[in-house]
Amino acid sequence: MIFMAACSTAVASINGIEVTQEEVDEYINFILSQDPESGQYLTDEDMNELEINIIDSLLVVKLLEQYAGENNITAPQEEIDLQMDSIISSYGSESAFEADLKEKDVNRSFLENELKNQILRNKIYSEATMEVIVTEEQAKQYYDENLDTQFTNPERIRVSHILSIFPWVQDESIEENDQDKKEAKDKIEFVQEQLEKGAEFGDMAREYSDDASNSTDGGDLGFITRGQMVEEFENAAFALDIDEVSGIVETEFGYHLIKMFDREEEGIQAFEDVKDDISTYLAELNKLEKWEEFIMGLIEDAEIMYLTDNEGTLNGFPNEEGQESEDQAGSEDETSGEDQLLDDESLEDFVEEE
Repeated sequence: MIFMAACSTAVASINGIEVTQEEVDEYINFILSQDPESGQYLTDEDMNELEINIIDSLLVVKLLEQYAGENNITAPQEEIDLQMDSIISSYGSESAFEADLKEKDVNRSFLENELKNQILRNKIYSEATMEVIVTEEQAKQYYDENLDTQFTNPERIRVSHILSIFPWVQDESIEENDQDKKEAKDKIEFVQEQLEKGAEFGDMAREYSDDASNSTDGGDLGFITRGQMVEEFENAAFALDIDEVSGIVETEFGYHLIKMFDREEEGIQAFEDVKDDISTYLAELNKLEKWEEFIMGLIEDAEIMYLTDNEGTLNGFPNEEGQESEDQAGSEDETSGEDQLLDDESLEDFVEEE
């Protein structure tokens, strides 16, 4: 589904800089070109919402362009070319790249402009958030407050199993019946006897286990923690000692024999081992908050006009008395993230479809 550009009529403006219908349509084309089938399921309401979101996003893009111009922030052509060359190289040749653009009805100039917007946005972001720092005390506070949920490693065990599956688990057309259940039990009992006579667990799993996802690996399930497996399996597995084989365990899937190979007790990650990761995480979180405040400030100071019925949300900020109008309430949350129409991976995603 390709949404054809209708005209270059202005649909909105910010500080006198217009957003045209042609620009909006071009972005819709690009978005749908990445997943053409998705366009088949878009209702008129979906398309209207998409267009409103794009209009608001383009308004903020133009606001950032204006800010860049006023503050001598540039996106030199050589930087744009460098990123474009990286995209083209993923195709193998420029002719293949151009052919794909033609097939998807995407102009090369559109991609170059989007790269320019991303370069400007990243430079402004760096400038606006450069003073954000995270102290060791802040990292330690986060560590202490989240010790139980994020920095405590649960007990885990490494196990293998041999499964004699109930036929109705594999084939829903088969009804549960005692005969098939007995045959599954007979099979697992035979395997158990072989293990008691000295057969190797992995060899028996490869030959007899009905769990195709791991039977070729000797039934190896890797490390598991509590809550991953059905209750009957979990209770039996965690009760084992290293190298011990369980008795026959019945679950909703069939009969199991389980062998435990390793156990790692619950442990706490030391602050020194994780403080750098915490600091990085908190810094990014604080930068995003600072960035949102920066964008909101630019929007609040801007003169925004919507020139069609598709009115966006950027005028939904507190008035001079600090009160929001009834139809504007909550719109501030809706604008977070509208500083960038397509994220930094959009062009890479566009390329990776090949």
